Amino acid sequence: MSVMLNNQRAGISKRLERLPSSPYLMRIGGLVLVASFLEAIDMSGIGYLLPVLGQFWHLGPKALGYLASITYVGMFFGSIVCGYLADKFGRKPVLIAAMLIWGVFGIVFAFSWSVSALFITRLIFGIGLGAQIPVGTSLLSELVPSRLRGKYIVFFMTVLPIGMAVGGLLTYLFLPYLGWRGMFVLEAFFALWAFVIWKHLPESALWLESKARYNEADAVMEHIEQKIEKNTGQPLPVVEATYADTPAPEAVKEQSPFAELFSRHHMKITIMATIWMFTTMMAFYGINLWLTSLLVAKGFAIIKSMGYVALIALGGVPGYFFISYMIEKVGRKWMVVLMAVLTAVMAYSYGQAPTLGLVIGTGLLYMFCQYSFNMVNQVYLPELFSTRLRGTGVGYTAACGRLGATIGPIIIGYILAGYGPTAVMLFAFGVNLVTAVVVALLGPETKGKVF
Repeated sequence: MSVMLNNQRAGISKRLERLPSSPYLMRIGGLVLVASFLEAIDMSGIGYLLPVLGQFWHLGPKALGYLASITYVGMFFGSIVCGYLADKFGRKPVLIAAMLIWGVFGIVFAFSWSVSALFITRLIFGIGLGAQIPVGTSLLSELVPSRLRGKYIVFFMTVLPIGMAVGGLLTYLFLPYLGWRGMFVLEAFFALWAFVIWKHLPESALWLESKARYNEADAVMEHIEQKIEKNTGQPLPVVEATYADTPAPEAVKEQSPFAELFSRHHMKITIMATIWMFTTMMAFYGINLWLTSLLVAKGFAIIKSMGYVALIALGGVPGYFFISYMIEKVGRKWMVVLMAVLTAVMAYSYGQAPTLGLVIGTGLLYMFCQYSFNMVNQVYLPELFSTRLRGTGVGYTAACGRLGATIGPIIIGYILAGYGPTAVMLFAFGVNLVTAVVVALLGPETKGKVF
C-alpha cells in the first residue's frame, strides 16, 4: 500500500503516527528487547564474578575496580563511535555488529591467559556493549508511534533488571560446575541472536527517509503497514498530511553531526545530557558492579551474596508499570528529577542496612528506584534529538555515561577499601542528587513529541 496523495509522497512520520498497537509492532519491538535482555545477562556477569576473579588471579579491590572499569572504557568508545556510524550507515547493521563484537570477545575473555589479557579482551568486549544500548534505543524509538514510544522503551529497560537477575541465577546454578571461564563462554553465546535481528528486524524508515533514501523508506513502511493490517483485519486510517515537497537525494546536504550537536541551537541540551548521563551512569554501574562485593564486605558468603543480589535485582521489574503510567501523566523531565532523588534516598538507606532482612528490603526498593530511573532516562534521551542527529546525540551522551561508569567502579573500589560499604552508598546518594538538580534546571519537557 503505497501512500501517495495528489502525486505527492506521504511522509514516514505521518504514516508511522497512525499505526495502532498490534502483534507485529510487538514482535519487531520484541526483537530489540530480547537483544537488550541477552546483553544485560552478559554485562552483569562480571559483577557477580568479581570476587571469583579476584581469588583466581589474586587481585585486590582496587585492581578489580580497574578491571570492572575497563569494560566502560570500551563502552565509551563503542557509544561515541556507534552513534555516528548509526547515523551514517543505519541502525540495524551497527546493532548487529555490536552484538557480534561482545559475543566473540566474551569467548576470548573466558580463555584469558594472563591479567593483561583480561584487561585487553574486556576492553574490546566493552566496545560491543557500548554500541548496542544507544543504537537499540534509537532504533526502537523510531519503529513505533509517539503515543506508544514511552511504553516500548520503558519495557526495553525493564529487561535489564530481569537480565541481571537471570545472570545471577545462572551464575548461582552453574558456577560450581562450569567455573568462571565456562560462565563467560555460556553468556557469550547469547550474541547469536544477532542473526535473528539480521533476518527479521526492519531498518528504521525514519532514518532511511532522513538520508533521502525514499524508495527504501517507503518499502519498509509499506511492509509494516501490510503486516499490521493483516494482524488487525482493518485498513489503516488515511494519512492526514503529506510533505509539500520531497527533495531529491542529491539535494540533502550532509552536515557534521558533532558540529551540530555543539551548535548554539543544541548546546543547552548537550550540556544537560552530558552531566546527566555522566553522574547517572557513575552511580548506577559503579554500585551494581560492586553489589556482590559489598555484601561480601558485610560478612556474607560469596555464593549466597550472588543469590541475594539476583533477588534484589527483581525489585526493578515493577518499575515498568509505575513509569509507563507516570511518564504520560507527569512528563519525562520531572519523572527524571523525581526518580533521581528517590534513588539517592534508597542508596543511602541500603548502605545503612545492618541485617539481612533490611539488606533485602532496602535493596529491593533501591533497585525499584534505580531501574525506574533508568527507564525514564531512556525514554527521555532519544526525544531530545532530531532523527538525523539521534544516533550521534544518544551515542555521545551514552559515551559520557560510560566515562562516569568507568570512573565509578574505581572510586568505589577506593572508598570500599578505605571507608567500608556504608560510605559507598553515601557517595551514590550525592551523585544522584547532582543529576536531579541539573535536569531540573536545564531539561525541556518532551512528552508527546512526534519524530
